[in-house]
Amino acid sequence: MSAPATTFADSAGSIGNVDAVTVYESSSDDYAMANGVLSVREKSGTKRDYKWGGSLCPGRNVSADSISMLFDALRSQTQVEIVPSYKVGNGATRCLTGFKLSFDRPEAGG
Repeated sequence: MSAPATTFADSAGSIGNVDAVTVYESSSDDYAMANGVLSVREKSGTKRDYKWGGSLCPGRNVSADSISMLFDALRSQTQVEIVPSYKVGNGATRCLTGFKLSFDRPEAGG
C-alpha cells in the first residue's frame, strides 16, 4: 500500500514579509542544528521561522542564489511579499523548501 501523493507535497506557509534572514557558517555553534533561518512576519502579525540544513532539517538546503534573493527581499520588505514552502523536519521544525516572492505595487493613481 502506498501513501497518497499529497503526503509528500510541500506545504505553503502564510503570506507575509521577510523579517530577517540568518545564515550560520560552519564555524558557528548553531550550524549543526540549522544552516540558516528565514523569519517571516505574517499578515496576522505572527513571526514564523523556516530553517534549512543541519540536524533539524537534514537534506533541506537553500542555494546561495536563493539566499541572495531573500536578502534582496529583506532590503525592500515593504514592497515584497513572500509565501514560503516547507516540509516538517525534526522537532516539528518548518524546513524551507522554496518560496514565492511577489511585489506589492501601489494602485495606479494612488
